[in-house]
Amino acid sequence: MRIERDIEVPTRTGSPILADVFLPDDPGAFPVLASISPYGKDVHWPERYPLYDLVPHHEHMVWETPDPEWWTARGYAVLRADTRGTGKSPGRMDLMSPGDSEDFYDVVEWAAEQPWSNGKVASSGISWLAIMGWRVAELQPPHLAAIVAWEGATDFYRDFIYQGGLYAHGFVEFWWNRQITPQRNGDEGDDWREVLPRRPVLDDFHQARIVDLDRVTVPVLSAGNWGALHVHLRGNIEGWTRAASKDKWLVVHTGTHIDPYYAEWALDLQLRFLDRFLKDQPDRMDGVAPVRLAIRHGREVEWRDTTDFPLPQTQWRELHLGDGVLDWDPPADAATVAYPASFETAPVSEPLELTGPLALRLWLSADQDDLDVFARVQHIGADGEPIPAVGPQGGPVPMTMGWLKASHRETDPERSLPYRPWHPHTREIPLVPGEPTLLEVEIWPTSITLAPGERLRLELVTGDSDLGFMTHDHPGLRRPAEKAVIHVGGDHASHLLVPVIPR
Repeated sequence: MRIERDIEVPTRTGSPILADVFLPDDPGAFPVLASISPYGKDVHWPERYPLYDLVPHHEHMVWETPDPEWWTARGYAVLRADTRGTGKSPGRMDLMSPGDSEDFYDVVEWAAEQPWSNGKVASSGISWLAIMGWRVAELQPPHLAAIVAWEGATDFYRDFIYQGGLYAHGFVEFWWNRQITPQRNGDEGDDWREVLPRRPVLDDFHQARIVDLDRVTVPVLSAGNWGALHVHLRGNIEGWTRAASKDKWLVVHTGTHIDPYYAEWALDLQLRFLDRFLKDQPDRMDGVAPVRLAIRHGREVEWRDTTDFPLPQTQWRELHLGDGVLDWDPPADAATVAYPASFETAPVSEPLELTGPLALRLWLSADQDDLDVFARVQHIGADGEPIPAVGPQGGPVPMTMGWLKASHRETDPERSLPYRPWHPHTREIPLVPGEPTLLEVEIWPTSITLAPGERLRLELVTGDSDLGFMTHDHPGLRRPAEKAVIHVGGDHASHLLVPVIPR
């Protein structure tokens, strides 16, 4: 493998982006896998980042990027660049801004023109690198041939920073301190830890960082993770669903945030996809279904190939909230339940599969003008204990969650779907104390298969500390749901819409 380091890639700003290029030993013109991030192109994985024991220990591995040794051995060039204002790239840091996307556009086009390139470039990587793949695809650089978006959000506000209008304080603090601060190249640029809490509604700052999926037309391989609650899962599914691409594939897997991208099955899939669109091998994706899902059976999974998401055979059914129960039949009488509360089905008598998005239609009243709803869905074993999913860091997490700040309850009827309410988040509408108010809570997609004797539980709680550092706990922005009342039955019947997959 040949290596060229610290190449100054020219950009439209007149200030370069610094990049490293890894090439196969043999001379030639190769397709290029490109990535750009603020994590340091020269920072070898074990020097700073966790989960290193989960991936191959190659000399040139860098956090969340394609492994150069693996890809150059298969006839690809690998380029990785430092985001402006980080690592070795000079200038003002303005993360995920239109300028960042334009820098990546310029990197893609520069790479396509090099003598070691065959003129076809793909973006590939995890998380930030996947997000930048979506973002550069929106700009439609002529030589961008495909993107591999592995666990990468598309909606800066809804997927990444303000789920349901609740600020992702724990994540932003942890991520910024660990990932961004050590790589800053000078002091120019906004500090998100200060900027984001001051922008609780979706404004121009957020909108400029949301991908216009109607403009994503290149082939897409979008890979989400059922356990990636809070950051990426929603974006991968929305990205695949709404991208204008003619050729697109969706995979939803399980496992940690890191190891699936480097797993043998995933590398094989990525190689087939990239060979198809960067090496003009038209049959390489033959037999690969448009959608491939890891269907969860407790702690085990089975792969299922299908044609669409939500699954075409989905039967949408309502589980009605009662006094501590979830039931297919509504309660006979109207009642109220104090918040926080838990609602549970009876043990199922035969297997019950729920795969897809959920939506909670929740009536409540409170003695304050705002409150934060945390909806947690649990798979309860026959022994009465939760069967957790695997979270991004390998620890246990709920099967899925939803969030909504009550003052953000307004929905857009043109964009809402029965199973996915769409909240504009552009203004705050206070609650009227004591007045029953409808909240439509988006709950992120999941896959749960209950075996006979097991139950489904909905927990309406006051926080999400069970997500580790992925918490919504900013002391100045939280509005705990104290003394709130949930309405069930009658004119204010609350229910959970679930995606039942017939056997």
